[in-house]
Amino acid sequence: MFVIFVLLVAVVLPASSVEAHDGIKGVGDAWLPFTISMITLMVFWCMYGIGARRIPSLIERWLAFNVASLVAVLTMLIPLGGWVEESSAMHMIQHMLIMAVIMPLYMLARPLPQWVAVGGWPVVWLLKPLLYFSRYPMHTAFLQGVIIWFWHTPKFYNLALANPWWHLIEHICLALGACVFWWSVLNRRTAVTLLALLFTLMHTGMLGALLTFAQIPLYNDSRDFNDQQLAGLIMWVPAGLPYLIAAIWCSLYWFRDTDGAVSFWRDS
Repeated sequence: MFVIFVLLVAVVLPASSVEAHDGIKGVGDAWLPFTISMITLMVFWCMYGIGARRIPSLIERWLAFNVASLVAVLTMLIPLGGWVEESSAMHMIQHMLIMAVIMPLYMLARPLPQWVAVGGWPVVWLLKPLLYFSRYPMHTAFLQGVIIWFWHTPKFYNLALANPWWHLIEHICLALGACVFWWSVLNRRTAVTLLALLFTLMHTGMLGALLTFAQIPLYNDSRDFNDQQLAGLIMWVPAGLPYLIAAIWCSLYWFRDTDGAVSFWRDS
């Protein structure tokens, strides 16, 4: 873990700094928000690594956390090449990686014991409101839905493109919304959980369809209609797969538990 941290600091950050001085579009202005994001990720990553020494984690959870962190680093690097400002499809990939890949992997890793082992009660105090809210799957689904639609309206989407600080706030909102949603649905296998997953699958698919079939360019980073249509298809199809898989997984457990309960009462 420490080796990974050192390599990323020694290679990624200086390389990005050189790019900023070379004048790549938008990188200079985005350098400070990028640095804050990267340092925050590294702090949580190192906390998990230290905590895992005190409270060992299952190997599959350890892998899930580290894979999620590596994908998060790659996601942060996407804007540095100017790709986000030039392509709606690349920007959509960044958003979908945050919401549908990184956050569910983090939640599957269940890193709270390791973080608390290092950070103590401040970590508990910081996360307690999110844990309380996550008890209600439909509430978390509605919250994530509002966040997704808010930041994909043309006005606020373009605002995030124009200002790196708003871009950072956008990603924090998307990450927090996805965090409480996935924590809620992955810890409960009930009919309400299934409904929350299907609701999310429905409204994200609807937004993807709107982007795909829109007759005018909606975002400033769209190269052309094909790029905007590709962005819509990314949200509509591949980004929906994690939600669909989770819905199938939840329904199988729910139907199994329902059949067991019916059989119990029938035998009684």
